[in-house]
Amino acid sequence: MTRQDCRQIFPGTNSSEAVRTLASGVQWTEAWERGSWGPAEEFRGYILLKSLQHEGKTITVLLGVTNTGVISSAKIKGNGGAEEEFLSQFHGKSVRQNFALARTPEDLLSVPAKIRMMQGNLSLSESLVQAVNDIALAAVNVMK
Repeated sequence: MTRQDCRQIFPGTNSSEAVRTLASGVQWTEAWERGSWGPAEEFRGYILLKSLQHEGKTITVLLGVTNTGVISSAKIKGNGGAEEEFLSQFHGKSVRQNFALARTPEDLLSVPAKIRMMQGNLSLSESLVQAVNDIALAAVNVMK
């Protein structure tokens, strides 16, 4: 995980903390924003990362989580074919929620709403939802 990764998730931040790896393979660090008038820093949240294999390629999922457990950003490092519209469905949602793909039109009306898959890419959609669930569970444990 690089400083650029941190800034992509939480603009204006640095991660002065060491990157830690959990038993699940999820890596995480803290995001801190340096004060404009001096050395004071403000804790912004956590940056979590998980790599997965999909069709012979390594895809890295980055998730920004606020200190209250809300997903602030979801990104794919190197794109991996994921659409921004798909990833934006996770923004503003709690890491305590279990994400699932919508299989029927009714699933999109359920509370909480399920995740709409990328058109023509069910396999990647399933892999990414599973990765976000793994990262979200890790975030809950990190925040304890």
